[in-house]
Amino acid sequence: MNLAFTHDISPQRVVFAAGAISRTAEEADRLNFSHALIVATPGSGARLGQKIVDLLGARAAGLHAQAVVHVPKAVAAVGLEAARAKSADGLVAVGGGAAIGLAKAIARDTGLKILAVPTTYSGSEATPIFGLTDGERKITGRDAKVLPRTIIYDPDLTLKLPLAVSAASGMNAIAHCVEAFWVDGRTPVTLALASEAMRRFAKNLPAVIASGADAAARAECLVGAWLAGTVLAAGTALHHKLAHVLGGLGLPHAETHAIILPHVMRFNLAAAPEAKARLSEALGGNDPANAIAAMLEKFPIPQRLREIGFDRGKIDFVAGEIAAASIKMPRPASADDVRALLAKAY
Repeated sequence: MNLAFTHDISPQRVVFAAGAISRTAEEADRLNFSHALIVATPGSGARLGQKIVDLLGARAAGLHAQAVVHVPKAVAAVGLEAARAKSADGLVAVGGGAAIGLAKAIARDTGLKILAVPTTYSGSEATPIFGLTDGERKITGRDAKVLPRTIIYDPDLTLKLPLAVSAASGMNAIAHCVEAFWVDGRTPVTLALASEAMRRFAKNLPAVIASGADAAARAECLVGAWLAGTVLAAGTALHHKLAHVLGGLGLPHAETHAIILPHVMRFNLAAAPEAKARLSEALGGNDPANAIAAMLEKFPIPQRLREIGFDRGKIDFVAGEIAAASIKMPRPASADDVRALLAKAY
């Protein structure tokens, strides 16, 4: 690794403890929220969102439980209008990547600060990266305004997280770590965090799937999620670009990450010996891609792109989008390379 690097330290407060949700009002006060909009998904997300409304009391501007995965532009526009209509002076994002993504979309246009209360392992709360979908294309970007200023991690909130969601979002976080080992922007700090997150997930994510009530394993995975989200700021490459293009076609985000990860690893690790060594150490053994594939096979989530609705006729479209991105690290990915990779994942 070239030891010339730039590492930015993001201003973010992290509160991690069982029962930490009870500190939501205190943390909102630290951010000077007096009229915060709570952003959540419908269903169970809305129920937790209402609990946050109750905890905030007079500091709550209301509940906006309309978040959708991949943040369609129309959904973002409705969220923005809700924040303006309620004269919100802050945002509390409660749930997984969909809720946090919608809060980021609102924050990008308003400059409102975000307090995140994540309930999955996606790690979006720890990044300054946002995404919106427009038709069949997902648009991603980076903006310091969308980085949540405070994260409240309460492992108790994950105890009832369905095993399929636990597995998929955990694999999503693992993908952040894997790609962190070969992106241009990697630094000694991000490499160390990615290694530690991988070690925690390798041991504890299977334990969570074996017993969703394993509070200690749940807590360890939530720490891993934070670390994995933090390293995502170092940059992305083939894996995340593929996931974003496929997401634009309507495929579920976390499941897509999980399915394509072993295939991208096999393609890239051949040209990334340092990444392979670090992953081998964290996972045990000398074939990280097969180790991840074996983990995935034991999880109660889809294993192939065809199982999540991918239209094989879109392979050429996806290959063209990736080729146009001119990805170079750790090796160039041509349209033919992408076609072959997608065919295997299909």
